[in-house]
Amino acid sequence: MVFNSAVWQLIKQSDWVSKYIVMLGLFFLSVVCVAIMIYKFMMYRHHQQALILILIKLKRANTLHDLVSIRKEFSDSVGGMLVASTLDEVRIVLEEKKLLIESAGQDAAVVNVNDIASIELMINHHIDNLLLEQESYLPVLGTAAAVGPLMGLFGTIWGLIHCFVNISQERSADIATVAPGIAEALITTLAGLIVAIPALVAFNYYSNELRKIEAKLGECGEIMLLLCKKTLYHKGK
Repeated sequence: MVFNSAVWQLIKQSDWVSKYIVMLGLFFLSVVCVAIMIYKFMMYRHHQQALILILIKLKRANTLHDLVSIRKEFSDSVGGMLVASTLDEVRIVLEEKKLLIESAGQDAAVVNVNDIASIELMINHHIDNLLLEQESYLPVLGTAAAVGPLMGLFGTIWGLIHCFVNISQERSADIATVAPGIAEALITTLAGLIVAIPALVAFNYYSNELRKIEAKLGECGEIMLLLCKKTLYHKGK
């Protein structure tokens, strides 16, 4: 049983600083980190699977109408959001061109190189925004990996001070007197490492997964830009 173990007995014997500030703080930090790990695993897995399917459909797309169906099918993924924002930008460009046509009395729209450059700029902007959203909560893991050992070290130093004060009061320094106090002090360092090591591993893992999502979003953006050029772009003055 956990509550009958030697480690639990050491925690119970700790003073209020080690028990309620350090240990309890590390416990809540670990709960937050585990929740973030589970959430990010589910979200990144969903987005990666959706991006693979979106890339397949984008490579088969021939018109902008094909993008509309992709947007509807994958509306809850970052890839679908990128397709939606691209279509919105194309609609804005076409509406501006329509107004120019009506004011100039022309019969057809000319989407020129500047319009394509504007669409490309907005695609890159939307990719950056989507990645910024997906990066949320990752700094918490990085902070936990850095703060966990420091909190444990603080608890250890505090516990050692408390231990040496007790030794001086008892005027005895045999192993039976010193060992429990040192073990009690070191338990906070162990707790800090238990929190920090998984947080650091998860931070590096999810940072790598985010880079994979970034690469796939960039590929989606390039394919959609080529599709816009093929269907909209006409050389004009």
